[in-house]
Order: sequence, then C-alpha cells, then structure tokens
Amino acid sequence: MAALDTSLPESFMRSSDAPRYVKAGKGVLRFFRTKPLGGFGALVLVLIMGVGAFSPWIATHDPNVADLNHILEGPSSAHWFGTDFNGRDYFSRIVFGCQVTAMVGLGTVILTAILSLSVGLMSGYFGGKFDFIIQRFVDIWLSFPAIFLILTLVAVLQSGSGGGFFGLGRGPEVGPNPVNGDWFWYTFPRTTIVILALGVVGAGGASRVIRSAVLGTKAFPYVEAAIVVGANHPRIILKHILPNIMPTVIVLATIQLGTAILAEATISFLGVGVTNFPTWGQMLSGRTRELAETHLYLVVFPGTAIFLAVFGFNMLGDALRDVLDPRLRGTR
Repeated sequence: MAALDTSLPESFMRSSDAPRYVKAGKGVLRFFRTKPLGGFGALVLVLIMGVGAFSPWIATHDPNVADLNHILEGPSSAHWFGTDFNGRDYFSRIVFGCQVTAMVGLGTVILTAILSLSVGLMSGYFGGKFDFIIQRFVDIWLSFPAIFLILTLVAVLQSGSGGGFFGLGRGPEVGPNPVNGDWFWYTFPRTTIVILALGVVGAGGASRVIRSAVLGTKAFPYVEAAIVVGANHPRIILKHILPNIMPTVIVLATIQLGTAILAEATISFLGVGVTNFPTWGQMLSGRTRELAETHLYLVVFPGTAIFLAVFGFNMLGDALRDVLDPRLRGTR
C-alpha cells in the first residue's frame, strides 16, 4: 500500500515559513508601493553613496584640471554639464562632490547619534536634578543660532599654531588627485572638522527628542517591573529602553542626514567648509554668483543636487516615521 503524502502544496505555506530574504524583499516592495516618496528618498541615499564610492570611474574628466580653451561652455556631448570659469568639467565636479556629501552626512549622523543618545538617555532615565541641570545646558546651547555655533566651532578647531584641533586644521601641503584616490587623505582633516562642528551643534536638538522618547518608554509597565525586581541601570537602559526608542533614533538620523548635507553646503558656500576640493556648496560660491545670470547652469546643477538630496532624505525620514511608529500606521 502506497504511503500517504501529507505534504502541503507551496500555496498553503505560511508567510512566516518563507526565507528571510523573500520576506525582506516583500517588505521593501511594500514600502515602495505604499510610500513612493520614501522610496524615492531611499533611492537618493543609495545613489549618493554609490556615486561617491565609484566617482573615479563615473567621472568623465579630472575635476580639478583646468582647460582654458573651454571656459564657461554650456552642456555638450564633451562636457555633459558644461564647464566652469576655469574650464573644469562640471559633471565630474558634481560627481566628486558626492564623496564629501556622503562623508559629511554619514559622519555627522553617527556623531550626532552618539552624543544625543548619551545625553538624552541619561537625562530622561535618571530625571530629577540631573535632568534639570542637563536640560538647562541644552537650553543655553539651543539659544544660539545654529549657523553661528557651526562657524565658531569650525574657526576654533582650525585655529592654533599647531594646525588646530589635533592638527586637523593644517592638512597636507600637496593638492589632491581625486582620480588616483588621494581625495580622502587630502579632505580628511577639513572634513573631520566640519563633521565635529555639525555633529556637536545638531546633538542638542536631537537629545531633546530622544529624552522625550525615553520619558514615554520609562512609564511602560515592563520597565517599571524591571525596576521593581531590582534590575540594574545598564540592563534597564540597554535591554528595555534603548530597543524601544530605536525607531525614533532611525527616523531622527534620516532627517539629520538631510540637515547635515544642507549645513555643509551652507558653510562651503560661505567659504569655511572643505576647501580645494569640489563640493556642491562651494560650486555655488565665489565667481559663480557673479556669472549665474548669464550662465544659469552653474547654479542649476549643484543646486538641484542639494535639493534632491535634502528633499529625498526628508521624505525617507517621514516615511520611516509612518512605518515605524505604531500610532501613525494606516493614518495616511
């Protein structure tokens, strides 16, 4: 007698039995379908990181080589985005600008997350006089205009006969050759200063958001139960509070990414950002402002790059907030 086949067809398999990569793929597709603007922001993030990583192979010219025979030429087959007032290829400069944008954006978000988590977690969890004192310092910090603090910190970190903060203000004497990969070590000192300034300034407001999330989480019954049974502070913070505020941290980091890119472009426009290397903000400053009326492409391309980056990251953060916050699921 033949054995009875008790196996179920694939159509009857539970979704939980599917491989993880299948479930992850379905989740990504669902995110793009329900949150198209958030999906656009995710694509912008991948595009900037990818172009920044592979810019030596994507760029059609060396971005720092001047060609005086092709000054201020409009977009053409030879120069896709035209050339600037020194004859440098504008497309290649936009492409290499992604490197500094990616470095400053990610570096600032990481530093801001570390500082704001440290301050927000401790202040919200311990409360009392400790919270009161910390929040008064945060109030003072937030009372200053952000751009004033950023410019002041950049100036302080770059000053000093020894080259500034740990010698970061000095930098190498020889200019970079981005095509050969020298750009990282050349821009690292100035980029580090910009990241430190933006991260410290951005941590004040971010710590307030994290503190609010901690205060809400601390009131949950399971946290109160952990306190009652005598769990120590590190265990409560790391096991019960931190995992539950991570959605807030992720959304905050995504929005901070766009803010950091815009701030870097602003200080580069003012001439105190990363120098002697193509950045989007720097491309809008100097003689570009004088030539913008007659050569509109000089501001259109870098301005569009900044707009798409900031808009995309803000939309991604807004979509992630809708997805990760249970109170907002299905509301829009």
